[in-house]
Amino acid sequence: MSPKSSKQELLLVLMAVAMGTLLRFSHIDNLAVEHFDEGIYSSATWYDATAGEPWPMRHLYAPPLLPKTIQVLSAIPGLQQAAPFLPSLLLGALTIVVLWWLARTMFGQAAGLFMVFIVAFSDFHILFSRMAMTDVPVLFWISLSVTIALKGISGRSVQTMAIAGICCGIGWWTKYSGWLPLAIVASGSGAWWIVSGRRTMSLAVQLKLLVVMAAAAFVAWLPWLWMLQDVGGYKAVADNHAGYFEGLAGWQSRLASHMLVQYHFDSWLGAGAIGIGVLAAGSRRWIELKRSTWNARRNTSAASGDNSATSPTAESVSEGIAAASLPPDFPSSAVLGRFVVAAITLAMLATGTGGTAILACIAIGGLMGMFLSPNHVRSASLPQLESDRTSASAIDPTLAAFVALAWFSGMLLTTPMYQAYPRLSLPLLAGIWLAASGGMAWWIESTLNIQRNGAEASLSSGAMLLKRAVTGLVAGAVVLTFMRSNDSKEPVIWQPRTSLRDASWAIADTVLKHASGNLVVEIEPLETDDSGSITPEPEWNERDAEGKLRPEPTSYQRMLEKVTPVFDSSTPLTTDTMPNCVVYGFGEPSVLSHLHNAGLTVAPVQDVEFGSSTLGGKPLPTYLVLGPYALRTPGLMNDWAAAQYRFEHICDIWYFESDIVLFNLFAPGWVLQQPECQIQKLELYHLKPQELLP
Repeated sequence: MSPKSSKQELLLVLMAVAMGTLLRFSHIDNLAVEHFDEGIYSSATWYDATAGEPWPMRHLYAPPLLPKTIQVLSAIPGLQQAAPFLPSLLLGALTIVVLWWLARTMFGQAAGLFMVFIVAFSDFHILFSRMAMTDVPVLFWISLSVTIALKGISGRSVQTMAIAGICCGIGWWTKYSGWLPLAIVASGSGAWWIVSGRRTMSLAVQLKLLVVMAAAAFVAWLPWLWMLQDVGGYKAVADNHAGYFEGLAGWQSRLASHMLVQYHFDSWLGAGAIGIGVLAAGSRRWIELKRSTWNARRNTSAASGDNSATSPTAESVSEGIAAASLPPDFPSSAVLGRFVVAAITLAMLATGTGGTAILACIAIGGLMGMFLSPNHVRSASLPQLESDRTSASAIDPTLAAFVALAWFSGMLLTTPMYQAYPRLSLPLLAGIWLAASGGMAWWIESTLNIQRNGAEASLSSGAMLLKRAVTGLVAGAVVLTFMRSNDSKEPVIWQPRTSLRDASWAIADTVLKHASGNLVVEIEPLETDDSGSITPEPEWNERDAEGKLRPEPTSYQRMLEKVTPVFDSSTPLTTDTMPNCVVYGFGEPSVLSHLHNAGLTVAPVQDVEFGSSTLGGKPLPTYLVLGPYALRTPGLMNDWAAAQYRFEHICDIWYFESDIVLFNLFAPGWVLQQPECQIQKLELYHLKPQELLP
């Protein structure tokens, strides 16, 4: 029978989920389509109906589930603006619950409570939950599939494994990495069967369960595989993915890039989550164990002839006998004190080194502990006391340890084999969370079991010396972290992502004015003195009116002054049913989305050799927008050098790239060395009429 959660545990979970949901849904007005992939997926809200087909090559980016979901949501009145973000927001909040359930199932109450706070307050997960992308939704389905599969293996249930496979198939419809549960469950449970599972399960049963899950996943995904035949089959998708695969060459540098990104986005929010998670897990376990021990001893007294209002049951008497063998102060206040100190210490360390780094250390240490000293995990599942039963894992702890190891090590090995896009590290981050949750539960149970068995009093002098040395090293690390940290990093989870939208609407306004002949290029007048002479620009070594030296602005400050101010995007700039101009975009689907919302007729192009658009045989003013993604397209600059004589440069519009998208454009090392790269520009060109060409 699976352990039942107490009301207090569920209340803590509910609090964490509520706060995590609030963090994800707050300040929705700061969201706008910005990332390249966001533009691709959200194109279903406008391009599909306009062109009568999906965005060109959209099948190479992801299966159709997310774009279709966005399309359906956008048709609901009042949800047009929020529709691109709702799938990730909703499934991001639900992922908190699923990962709590997974950790609770695998490692017990302490792991679940630790996990739920880590996920709820994860800066990185919150950021991607607020983006119109596939990564958070697929993580939800991966986690759900693994959780159900472990239940199926533990219960030898074919039906449960089929459900796990269907969830995997839905994840496969969301992102092409949705098949990951098959690899995680097969490798983890396979290793478990070789080591210990074969004693309780035959190979035939093990293989049958895995085959059922794989078959259900494949059948669920098969319709999309069939539809791909019209566009080159899955081979076209695989060939596209091969372009991002780089293998083991440069593996370390790409792993370092992922670590830098994690460190950049870790803030005091994630650091505090570690402390709260440890405190919630440790204190809840201590309180329930204390209460269970007191009740068991009271029942023992009743069985000995003490007057009682109710007669003790055989089970309660058994618990009382077990409690009688425990130390009289078990669990002691000193143990609770260790949990509190650990919570404070880890939170402080996380503020300096980053929460992900601390969680990775806990994960590695916990996995080693689970395999080198597994008795500390298994003792929690023995029916000694009531709290031992309610806080225990629901599956074989050895199976849980192998699955956590498979997820963590598999993602650690394969993630840096691909180009270091930040979004690719979400499955790895989830593996770190899972292993860290198991490691934290292992440490909490180990600490309790040491006192339970009276082993602490019998430590040798050498062991005590080692213990004091480790304590000293940890204290030194805390002091060093405190001294080197000027102040905690602020979260960027609510950083505005609307600058590209404002810049796009500014371009739309410029295009409409230019097409109608009303564009006026504003030139700032030169400053003159009383005699009419031009006032020279002040040099930076001059002094101002107060006699202070004028500070020379940094390159970042100079670039920041160019950013387009907030543009009123509440109503379209034009409502004409017949287009009076056409704007093409190369490599900027998000820009085209905003231009369409502004009322313009837009379309993507894959080269710069297009001709003027026409309406009723008459040419229309035709424009081209280039942005930072065009510069990254191989060969475009050569094509542009040969074709640029056909275009007239109109203007450059500058915008502020949000942090989460900036690290998709540039390597972390470059971003940290060149902060001005956060200011990017869009270039607007007018296609010259044929008669003006040389």
